[in-house]
Amino acid sequence: MDANFLPPNSMLIQCATISDIESMMSRLLDKKLADILESTSKVADTPKDGLNKRKEAAEKLRVSLVTLDVWTKAGIIAAHRIGGRVYYTDSDINNALKKVSKS
Repeated sequence: MDANFLPPNSMLIQCATISDIESMMSRLLDKKLADILESTSKVADTPKDGLNKRKEAAEKLRVSLVTLDVWTKAGIIAAHRIGGRVYYTDSDINNALKKVSKS
């Protein structure tokens, strides 16, 4: 078979048994899956950049969720909306504590 008829990213395999091909595919898949799992664990281990959910922020501020909502609407604490969720950064929480302590 002439190599000119093969697509540029194809491979011609000769003298290989089905078990050889299965073994090669298995090794390739294992390597790819290991790479994916390694990168996934790195993402899970990275810090959340100080983003706190509402409940976490309320616990840090030692207030109820209702009070946190009131403070957010009053501008005492800044909120960050991502999709339908509300998050508070650590600096937002610290600034709110400073504002409340001055009052």
